[in-house]
Amino acid sequence: MPDEKSLFQTAGPSWSSRASLGGLNAVLAPGGSARGNLFLHGIHIFGAERALKYFPRDSAIIDFGCGTGRFTTFFACRQRQVLATEVTVEMLEQAKKECRESECEFVLTDGISLPSASSSVDGVWCCAVLRYSLFVPNPAYDRIAKEMYRVLRPGAYVVNCEMYVDVPPRVFLQGFEDAGFETRNIFVLQRYGGRLEQVLSHKLIPDRWITRSAFLSAFARSHLDNPGRQVPGLRDYLFVWQKPVHAHIDRVKQPGV
Repeated sequence: MPDEKSLFQTAGPSWSSRASLGGLNAVLAPGGSARGNLFLHGIHIFGAERALKYFPRDSAIIDFGCGTGRFTTFFACRQRQVLATEVTVEMLEQAKKECRESECEFVLTDGISLPSASSSVDGVWCCAVLRYSLFVPNPAYDRIAKEMYRVLRPGAYVVNCEMYVDVPPRVFLQGFEDAGFETRNIFVLQRYGGRLEQVLSHKLIPDRWITRSAFLSAFARSHLDNPGRQVPGLRDYLFVWQKPVHAHIDRVKQPGV
């Protein structure tokens, strides 16, 4: 069975060890500044706000690779029923402590299989997860895409936020399109070191405003930037994939994970 060391591991500290850091340090940049993590979190918050447009109120969604639960709580507080999955025991325990909403359920998985019946889920959210199943020695990206396709009802969406990307966005498309999804949108949320980001993260902006400033930066970037523009440097993307409305419905239930 895959685990975090073979499937989703980073080049730095293990996810297990990072879990003890708590909060944003555990899931973003453990060695970075608090202000830098707050800015990056604001970028991701904008992505989650966009996801709400694709996940109807009172719908059942999956927070795939929930980490410490920052978006499990986000969606649950906005009247979505959230199944939070995670491959790292310590991360899942932290998420349970952070999330007190009654609309949350937590499941430890193998990182691929989802404990949901076919065509039963209204949406899937991922944030800073799937790249670790793609750019690794034993990629599982294609299998994850097929599993998400299986559990989603026809017409439902996967909304995937990717950070620290240094490849064209098309690299992320093939696995999902091969699984049967249709690519509906690609947004650039951030270009690291970009002029817009430099202005909206300026040191004169108080720390208490920096997350909101990042949100505004992502809003502007998503509307003005062409994702196909080839400019060197790291960037963050938001991908939106839809299972076709007329997709065949397979009622086979996934065995317990």
